[in-house]
Amino acid sequence: MATAATILEDIDHKFCQCCLCFEQYKDPRQLPCFHRYCGRCLDKEIDRNNGDLKCPLCQQEADVPEDGAHGLKKDFFMNEIIEFLDLKRSFQDGETHECGDCSQIVKARSYCFKCSEFLCDGCHQYHMTKKSLKEHRPYLLTLEDVKSKNLTLQKLSSLKQAPMCKTHPDDVSRLCCKTCENIPICLACIHGDHQSHKVEDAISLSRGKKVELRSRLAILKESRDTMERLAERRSKLIVDVAEEADKKIAELNHGANDMLGKLGNDLKIVREERSVASKEMMDKWELERQHRREALEEKMESLRKEHDRLEEKYKNDHEANIRKFDETYGKKESKLVGKQTSVQKQAQDGKALIMNEKGNKVDQAKAAFDIAKTAIERMQNLIETGSNILVSENNWTVIQNADRVCVASEPLIRELGGEIPEVDKVLEYSQVRLSLGRAEAMKIADKPVIEVTIEDIGRKGWYIQGVAAAPDGTVVITGGTSQKQAHISVIRLDGRISEQKLIASNMSGTHCTCAYFRDDEFAITTFFNANIGLYNTDNNSYHSTDLSKVINKEVKVWCVTADGSNDQIIVGCEYDPVLYVLNGKLQLTRTINLQQIIKSPGDIVVNNGTIFICCQSRTSVYAVNMEGGLLHELPKPGSTNCTIPYSVCTSNNGSVYLLWVERDISVVQDCAITQYNPDDGSLLTTTPIRAEQGWIAAAEIDGEEKLILPSWVGGMLRVYGLEEDQ
Repeated sequence: MATAATILEDIDHKFCQCCLCFEQYKDPRQLPCFHRYCGRCLDKEIDRNNGDLKCPLCQQEADVPEDGAHGLKKDFFMNEIIEFLDLKRSFQDGETHECGDCSQIVKARSYCFKCSEFLCDGCHQYHMTKKSLKEHRPYLLTLEDVKSKNLTLQKLSSLKQAPMCKTHPDDVSRLCCKTCENIPICLACIHGDHQSHKVEDAISLSRGKKVELRSRLAILKESRDTMERLAERRSKLIVDVAEEADKKIAELNHGANDMLGKLGNDLKIVREERSVASKEMMDKWELERQHRREALEEKMESLRKEHDRLEEKYKNDHEANIRKFDETYGKKESKLVGKQTSVQKQAQDGKALIMNEKGNKVDQAKAAFDIAKTAIERMQNLIETGSNILVSENNWTVIQNADRVCVASEPLIRELGGEIPEVDKVLEYSQVRLSLGRAEAMKIADKPVIEVTIEDIGRKGWYIQGVAAAPDGTVVITGGTSQKQAHISVIRLDGRISEQKLIASNMSGTHCTCAYFRDDEFAITTFFNANIGLYNTDNNSYHSTDLSKVINKEVKVWCVTADGSNDQIIVGCEYDPVLYVLNGKLQLTRTINLQQIIKSPGDIVVNNGTIFICCQSRTSVYAVNMEGGLLHELPKPGSTNCTIPYSVCTSNNGSVYLLWVERDISVVQDCAITQYNPDDGSLLTTTPIRAEQGWIAAAEIDGEEKLILPSWVGGMLRVYGLEEDQ
């Protein structure tokens, strides 16, 4: 597009050609979108559309004035270009004109915009030397100016004098009547028809309009640049959407393959155990049969009847054992095969969901960038038109057109707000969780398989307020001491402490909890310090941060759980219905609002995207998703007085275990351990036990999963075995 600084010699004739009639513009008029057409062409468009008008190029609607296209704004910019091209053609073609001074018919030497007449060579010299015509000299356009090929619209506009007053034709209009829509008036007019009107000096008004226009153009350019940066990201974002979908599918395939591989190994082990056990049973039976036969042969005659009876008895017993054996292992195989099928189906459904979302998100990204492209074109049109007005030396051009650009820019700026639309959200896909299905009901042993006193803990009067176990069997306990410290202790199952770390606190007996995070790291919280930290069992190191400073709010941390595979540490605080989620660098990543569910969490555990929360004040346990939405409330244990949910944990097979107590005091009392299915929160088993109030964790010990229950005071550690509830 040509601008006011464009050299007029470089303007192509097609630039001055109407795109409707394909001829040079005649009476060019501008629509609100700043596209220009011949006045008569626009009248034809209005007639063709039954009195309505849409821009043929951008389809933006325009209000039709009462007098049709004649009421639309004249295109000052195009008129100046056409005027110059007509003068240029007249000079270059050697056309003859009547000299405005001497009336001779000659080839024109120059053109005086003040006289609005062509001049011969002699009269041109007269204009240049006569003192009385001194004011005409700035308004002369010569043949040399045209031939110089460096004449710009800005220079051309400076050759034109201010318009003459319509009321007093001999006077130059130096004032502008704002009451009458900025029409030009002279000094005499302010004592006549415009005496009570709002009048301003044309030059001052023009300068003010330029200041306002510069401000508007700066905002438009910034919005245009923002949209262009957004448009440049279009291709990359669409590729990122596709790549993110492929990444999610790869992760899903990887997770399904790992799970299917483990199930396949478990199935192989069960089948091998069955084969070995079956052979051993057959060998044992054959051996016993041979021994009986050899013994009975000595008493064959006298004991034959007894031999037949015993043979039949042993045969029946053997067949019964075989049936029981086949039934037991058949159930195990059936469960594992069912879980394999379930995981394959979940993975297949998850991939279908992501592929469907992928297509929708690509369409969303394309639509967003189409809108941005249209906005850029509209802003660019306004910026170029406003820039031409801004550099014009003709004050009346500025006065008559600057307001239009400012008014047209307001709804566009307000609509876009100068912001980049949030398009990164198209990269967010639905989370697909793989589940092994309903957990197996497990029977808890009546008596502990291990019962020891942890050295130093009981003797020093220290507290145990948290227990957690790593997959390799490493067990960590935490709690307050009799001094202004908290302890982190790595314990052995014989009661000895292998590693220990003391953390300074601002009071004795501070509440200190823990949860396994990943590798050799455990998440640790201390109550009064509001600290959340990571303890490494490999090198006995510890580093922490003050949660109050991270969230800019005074809190007292009370409980913690962690999901190392998703880099999440979830912290609950006393009398605070918000859970705080941090990453492995102890940086806050998000919050989970539980305002509608609980006021203060007692203990928490996360299991495959579900958070289980003990609410001691309401004597209830809730399951919520990672956004804080309530999934279900876990049922209380029946036929027991244990109504306070004190501690919660999960096991390797996915079960959720809860320790319920009668009252919140540290004495031996009736307790209950309940097992729940994590998917629907249904109660699987309830086991009453006799123990002190304390904490619960699941750990793999000697190849089998067991429950660890340390007491709050006294340093007592109990370990209970688990077996399938038949």
